[in-house]
Amino acid sequence: MAETKETGEKAVKFGKTQDVSLKTIEKAPKDTQQKYHAISSKGESLKIVEADVLSSSTKDDIKTQLPKAIVVKKNLKKDVEILYASFKKFKETHSNAEEIKEFKMACDKVILAAQKSHTEIKEKVYTIYDKKK
Repeated sequence: MAETKETGEKAVKFGKTQDVSLKTIEKAPKDTQQKYHAISSKGESLKIVEADVLSSSTKDDIKTQLPKAIVVKKNLKKDVEILYASFKKFKETHSNAEEIKEFKMACDKVILAAQKSHTEIKEKVYTIYDKKK
């Protein structure tokens, strides 16, 4: 991912996010809704394993906790790619631009939360192993 020059933060594929209601999600096709909910639940799982990793204080603790986080993150990455393809179809077939925008923001919210968890995990691993970014 490219970094923005102004902030140095990672640019995201889906864009920026805001809070969005579940009614927005319900306007998408059932298949797309299911993909969104899969990402949302895996994002919650990533938060749980993130807490376990962040509570680690030794390399042995990290070695015990990190594999769960890696598995969840890899599964989440696959789901994001699938959701993005589904979103593109939804965008092409849906006529209400506002609903498309709201659904995109909902996707952004769960993806950015997962990216934040991933970053926190990575920073903790780097701290434990005394590595530079």
